[in-house]
Amino acid sequence: MHKIIVAIIPIGKANKAVGRIPKPIFCDWKNHVNKIPVDTEKYTYKLYWLESLIKKLKAYLKKKENIIIGGDFNIIPSAEDVHNPKGYENDALFRLEIRKKLRELLSLGFHDAYRYIHPDKEGYTFWDYTSGAWQKNNGMRIDHFLVSNSIINLVKDVKINKFPRGRQKPSDHTPIEIELT
Repeated sequence: MHKIIVAIIPIGKANKAVGRIPKPIFCDWKNHVNKIPVDTEKYTYKLYWLESLIKKLKAYLKKKENIIIGGDFNIIPSAEDVHNPKGYENDALFRLEIRKKLRELLSLGFHDAYRYIHPDKEGYTFWDYTSGAWQKNNGMRIDHFLVSNSIINLVKDVKINKFPRGRQKPSDHTPIEIELT
């Protein structure tokens, strides 16, 4: 099971209160997976999952909410975000149809926070366990923070913390961290 966490960020005077933490809204979505063959039920479900997320976000945006979405989207946004784009053209992670859904989501009024801060910097968040992917830096960026346009100016930095991935028995993902002003 994977989760996407959507945080509603209050801005203005209330945002300056010491220790104020926005209340997150947890949206549970099951079976959002990567490494799935296209033309399968799982691929169809991935498209459905993305469409459902888009509909949910449209509803939030109608309320003019300030939103940050963080999570493992299992989507490679562009060729710059993967070590071998050609090798992933027919993979659910990078298929054009999936990337169009991500662009549709962004067009609702969001920025990819990592690319906003680092427009040209390589930044992978995932390395497969096979073929020495970590050691060769054969990675991809599939974990993202999407920040609504209304608060993108609050993003001070976005970092990919590679330290945990280099440890013994790590996750194949590494944390992506966002710092707000």
